[in-house]
Amino acid sequence: MSRITGAWKRSLRPVFVSAFRRLPGCGCPVPRGQATVAEMVATGRAALLPIRDEPRRRLPPHGISGDLAAADRVRSSLTRATARESFDRFLCGDVVQPAAGSFTAVLPGGGVTHCSGVVTHAGDVLEEVSGLRFCDTVPTNPLRLPLLPRALTPPVTVAVLSTGAHYNYYHWLSEALPRLELYERCGVPIDRFYVPTRYRFQRETLALLGIPADRILQARPGAHYRPACLVASSFRNGMTRAKVDFLHERLTAAIPTRGFARRRIFISRRGRGARRIVNEPQVVAALAPLGFEPLHLESLSLAAQIAAFRDAECVVGPHGAGLTNLVFCGRGTRVVEIGTPYRSWTCFREIAHHRGLDYHLHLASPAHVRHFDPATGVGDSDLRVDPGGLAAVVQDSLDRRSDTTRRMAG
Repeated sequence: MSRITGAWKRSLRPVFVSAFRRLPGCGCPVPRGQATVAEMVATGRAALLPIRDEPRRRLPPHGISGDLAAADRVRSSLTRATARESFDRFLCGDVVQPAAGSFTAVLPGGGVTHCSGVVTHAGDVLEEVSGLRFCDTVPTNPLRLPLLPRALTPPVTVAVLSTGAHYNYYHWLSEALPRLELYERCGVPIDRFYVPTRYRFQRETLALLGIPADRILQARPGAHYRPACLVASSFRNGMTRAKVDFLHERLTAAIPTRGFARRRIFISRRGRGARRIVNEPQVVAALAPLGFEPLHLESLSLAAQIAAFRDAECVVGPHGAGLTNLVFCGRGTRVVEIGTPYRSWTCFREIAHHRGLDYHLHLASPAHVRHFDPATGVGDSDLRVDPGGLAAVVQDSLDRRSDTTRRMAG
């Protein structure tokens, strides 16, 4: 069934969609040009509202333990210097977030289409504020079709609130939702938000941010709007200090506090497709004497997830989108991320840095390697964890916290 579904999305669906849009009144030409916001401003077709500049930040080193021999083997298989440099940053902690500026563009007569938020104006695509580009091979990419859907023209101001990988919880929080802060800071009154609501976490975050259903224009693959005025903000990959602060302050504000309870939580990916801990029952048993409770985040509401991480004293879990919830932790929370050398990404360490968390990377032994590209260093695998070794690392982290607390009390 999955093969049939994949063939439909890749090949057959675009053919049927294109045929339908060729019917009179059902479609309009796809923009074929590209333009920048600066070009739009220079020709008087847009107004640019700078918001702030993010400074360059260097992340400090972090603790690392686990199967370092496996990391050495993966590094030795990398064929490009850039991949080795990225892998070394993952292991040794020399990560630098470059400086960047944020802005909001006001585009009278601009258009937006697709669930990723593709922004158009007068026959051009503005890729720097769009969730997709011409080169993206997403099966529903409207820029790869001959015609767009017929445009609706609501007489209101609409802001784009989406991103390319809006279906992924990490990218939703790190790229899509922070655009809301830029709109609030620019001072332009917004009547509607063009935003996808297919997934539960999208609907729940929008509700917590105070965006009611009557202010939402549904962002779908077949949607196309040309409102009286379109507003589109800049966005960038990764978590910055401003993004983390915004998400923490706004999304925890509506969650009732539980007093002074401090939880120790283990994030389970049991039953998930990738980065599953193959000996998870043994890991849970080893952490149980330390007071850890396993959480299956998929079974919890967003409010319950926020509360769990906000009240956590220590979080242990495998690399995965669930660790995006570290943005809700209190400062000083202990974090042990269980990683695989086949997935050498620093995104959750960056969140931990900006929230002031005590972060440690524990490398598991790779199991069931799913894919790996030695030229880029990008891959994935399941995890086999030494239960006793992980418990010792966690205990050491908790002991260091206790020592720090006693020194502060003294």
